[in-house]
Amino acid sequence: MTPLRGYTLLEMVVVMALLALATAMVAPSSYRMIRTWREADKVERVLRDLATLPVTARAKGREWRLKPDDAQELSKAIAMPEGWRLNLDTPLVVRANGACNGASGTLQTGYQTLPFKLEAPFCRVRLLPAGTK
Repeated sequence: MTPLRGYTLLEMVVVMALLALATAMVAPSSYRMIRTWREADKVERVLRDLATLPVTARAKGREWRLKPDDAQELSKAIAMPEGWRLNLDTPLVVRANGACNGASGTLQTGYQTLPFKLEAPFCRVRLLPAGTK
């Protein structure tokens, strides 16, 4: 009679325990990485919307005047994810011809605050190093 080949129940349990341990160690960092990628994508969308204000002003034939304390007008111009805020440090004027005066501000997400600058005359968005204005 030949011996039966295969795995014992104890060997299977040990393998399953090792797989569970490896998954428990890797899963949290994977979730953080995915969350970071999603937030970076949303930041890019908001900054792209901000950079397209001249195109919108030209298409509508109207000037945008955004004051630092005028969050309602800013929310009409740019779609923001829930809980995010876009704060302007200086007024932003985008003329009907698409030219902009330039401005600076911060984008506050759920996890970080990103300072940015809009450069005249085309409203090119440039992220600044943290801690600068």
